[in-house]
Amino acid sequence: MTSCPRRAVVLFVAFTLAGLAGCDEELVCPSGETACGKRCVSLAFDEANCGGCDVVCGPLEACGGGACACASGIGSCGGSCIDLARDPAHCGACDVACGAGQLCSTAGGASGCVASCGEGRSTCAGACVELGSDPYHCGACGRRCAQGESCRAGECRAEIYVACYASGDVRPVDAALGGAGAPISASGSPQALDVTDLAIYTANGFPAGVGVAPLGAAAARVTPLAGDDVQDVLVHRGAVLASNSGSGTLVALDATGGFRDEVAIPVDQPNPHGIAVHGGTAYVALFGRSRGADLPPTGQAIARIDVERCLDAGARISGATSPPTCAIAGTPIDLNAVPGAAPEGGFPFPSQALAIGSRVFVTLSALAYADCGGGFFDWCRPAGSGRLAVVDTAAGDAVSIVDLGAGCGNPGDLAAAGDTLWVSCGSFTFPRLAPGALVPVAIGGAPSVGSPVSMPPGFVPGKLAFCGGTGYVTDQASGAVLRFDPVGRTVEDPVTVCPTVFFAWAADVACSE
Repeated sequence: MTSCPRRAVVLFVAFTLAGLAGCDEELVCPSGETACGKRCVSLAFDEANCGGCDVVCGPLEACGGGACACASGIGSCGGSCIDLARDPAHCGACDVACGAGQLCSTAGGASGCVASCGEGRSTCAGACVELGSDPYHCGACGRRCAQGESCRAGECRAEIYVACYASGDVRPVDAALGGAGAPISASGSPQALDVTDLAIYTANGFPAGVGVAPLGAAAARVTPLAGDDVQDVLVHRGAVLASNSGSGTLVALDATGGFRDEVAIPVDQPNPHGIAVHGGTAYVALFGRSRGADLPPTGQAIARIDVERCLDAGARISGATSPPTCAIAGTPIDLNAVPGAAPEGGFPFPSQALAIGSRVFVTLSALAYADCGGGFFDWCRPAGSGRLAVVDTAAGDAVSIVDLGAGCGNPGDLAAAGDTLWVSCGSFTFPRLAPGALVPVAIGGAPSVGSPVSMPPGFVPGKLAFCGGTGYVTDQASGAVLRFDPVGRTVEDPVTVCPTVFFAWAADVACSE
């Protein structure tokens, strides 16, 4: 009988978890983090463990570089951190005290003493505040947001969230990609994200499932699914869709993660990936599967699933005792039968999908067979330029193909900024057709491909998001994320967000609503 090791690494990879099941666990943290109690923390910016375990910063302090200092917007009076915007004993300036019964208010943009708070403002510790937007009294008196978070609608929120696969968590960051609060455990290995004004949703690769973390929660609650690979998650009309690659199904959940329905996709080895919804139909990119070097791959298609009734929590069939179910809506679109979907010698492997107006855009990698990982990866060599499949829902789901050009060897994610659709193009395979790039496609009318925007050396662009007019791109080869300007078409240096646990992977990025 093999003895069981006592060490468990915080990494949700199948062989690791299987080997450690049932064993006593000793927390081993990602590089750059330290175990404090039962949590891995960054001593550089954790306000409860600043520079050392259990070193707690004061209520008006923030942790930066492993030392506590007055937080942003907080003044210093006599060596003490003072909230000059809210403190009635130091209202607007040190030692400017309000009179008896007066309150400190920042109404009009300047701090001053007032007799009472105006309409829509509340009294908290001698100050007039707006609970819906005040970062020191967010939603309730004394509820402070973490450094880098903002208060919106009475909830503390980071600007950006990044799914970190190797460390098994979601990292909140500000618009400049600086830390904004503690990591949120995904309770699995997150490889896709969606964020609403109430919760963070993760598609977990292993163990397979969908995680739901209400804003402010330290960890997600997971709805486990069969198989070993959930590729995408999309919140639509208050319900949740997930592509379960391991079982070849589309799963429908309610907003809390409660199970509604699961639809088997009628394609041989479908391997569902990205999801887009137009009207009541979900369009699911089916990456398909390899059958080895001697047979063509199978399953490359776009499935259409009627999700109208199964997503509507109020929809019930008269006399029915169970919720209505999702259903297959017509035959899947066979991409191998679409002219121009791949160059000669390659096959069209669809990855991500996005609905814009009446059109659904799906990225297609044009791949040929090659052993790119000791038999674990095949059909992985770019056979030519990547494509974009455009499904016109107003024309009976007619499909047209856009060639993304030689600057895009392996298209993955896509996101829109105004009338421009941006496609991330990168590949781990060698030789590459082209270095990593972002390719713009004007979609105001007929799609028109623009010049690629090159990435820094070694950066393999993965998932995309536009937040506040700025683009954010994850690196498939590391835990880094970079920002780019879609107007000036310039990129910044990558910033490491996800820590290393044997490896690092910034799997997805999403904006806070």
